[in-house]
Amino acid sequence: MAGFFGFFDYTKEGPGVDKDAPPKAKIILFFEVFFRKFWKLIRLNIMFLIFNIPALAAMFIATHFIFQNALTPDDMLSDLYLRFSLGAFLVCVPVITIGPAQAGFTYVLRNFSREEHAFLWWDFKDAAKQNFKESMIISFIDFLMVILFGIAINFYGSYEGATVLTSIASGFLILAFVIFLMMHIYIYPMLVTFKLTVKQIYKNALIFSLAKFLPNLGILLLVFLLIQASFLFYPVIGIILFIFITVSFMGYTTNFYAYPKLKKYIIDKIEEEDDEEYEEDDDDEGEKDS
Repeated sequence: MAGFFGFFDYTKEGPGVDKDAPPKAKIILFFEVFFRKFWKLIRLNIMFLIFNIPALAAMFIATHFIFQNALTPDDMLSDLYLRFSLGAFLVCVPVITIGPAQAGFTYVLRNFSREEHAFLWWDFKDAAKQNFKESMIISFIDFLMVILFGIAINFYGSYEGATVLTSIASGFLILAFVIFLMMHIYIYPMLVTFKLTVKQIYKNALIFSLAKFLPNLGILLLVFLLIQASFLFYPVIGIILFIFITVSFMGYTTNFYAYPKLKKYIIDKIEEEDDEEYEEDDDDEGEKDS
């Protein structure tokens, strides 16, 4: 049997894409690729969670800082439900995650989203290794920022005698946190696609988050609502889905949304500039020949 439960089978290639086929509607293409890659997404989900166990533990710590005053201390089930579902959202965005594992995870999902083949284990491992340093820096920054946001939100949430200034500060803090979450739609796709410094990645992610504010907000709300819906009636089902498919489905969704933006505003621009430089070089050579 090739591979180990399909994880290490790098001899089998995926189906090709007909170059002459007419373009399909994005929503049709989204579900077509999703169902075609469904079993691979399940395996990728499990593999990612195994490598992300430390971040899952950190998830409960971070959500404790953020929501400890918003929960009823006597209601343990409500506490665990909210902390896990909201923490799952932070993993799926992704904010609380182990950088190299997220880099490998994103690389595979980015290939799926642009209809390219990916070897689950080998591409996951290679992308994690190639982006190890930058991804570790990103994960450290993210975890620190979540803790700081959590402390600040907890402070304003428990502050007695609220004034107009504290209300404005609370609103500004929430808006900043939302923008911070939006940036993570683009951070890891840029990391695995371009050779950029961490500073450049955060700068470009901030530009994308502000320039596409409403669509980004829609993606965040979609991810949040889908996760909450999975836990709404039967939390056990939500946990099972989280283990097998939730994270990879959300990652596939955000990559399917983000990559066309990166292609349109970065990749295509670079290709246009290269073409213009090539044409200028040809004109210069023609003048010299004449």
